[in-house]
Amino acid sequence: MTARTPRREDLFSLFLGVFAVKHPGRAERGLGASRKGFTILELLAVMAIIAVLAGIGATGMRLARRQAKESRAKADIETLRNALNEYRVEFGFYPEADDTFSNMVAALRAEQQKVMADAVGELPYVDPWQHPYMYYRDSEPTNRFRYSIWSMGQDTNSAADDINPAQSGY
Repeated sequence: MTARTPRREDLFSLFLGVFAVKHPGRAERGLGASRKGFTILELLAVMAIIAVLAGIGATGMRLARRQAKESRAKADIETLRNALNEYRVEFGFYPEADDTFSNMVAALRAEQQKVMADAVGELPYVDPWQHPYMYYRDSEPTNRFRYSIWSMGQDTNSAADDINPAQSGY
């Protein structure tokens, strides 16, 4: 007997045969049966992966949205602080604190209207959670230069999430 040298095509199919997954042929599955589509387990696995990714994405979006609102509130409070300081430079004291915060908000609205009158119209000066900013000025005559500005935050009743970066104390 002579030894037959394997042909290149035979070696390639032998190599692929090691890694190939054997599926039953048409005759073994039954007459006319063919494998089309996905199994229930495959569909459930894909749905579970999608659900996990959606949950991770939703959590990340909520966190990013909360941080963006807090950043906007801090920037608004800084704008209010600058307006208060300009008021003090012009009048020598900070405005009185009233329940509606109307004096300063009216001035800011007027300034806002100059910039955005054509595009937006009149806007109330509220925090990202649609609540007015809070302002307190010490009513003691000797402490005319102390104030606080803050946002009540999302829940409006707890000091835990209040945003209060602007305070003055001369």
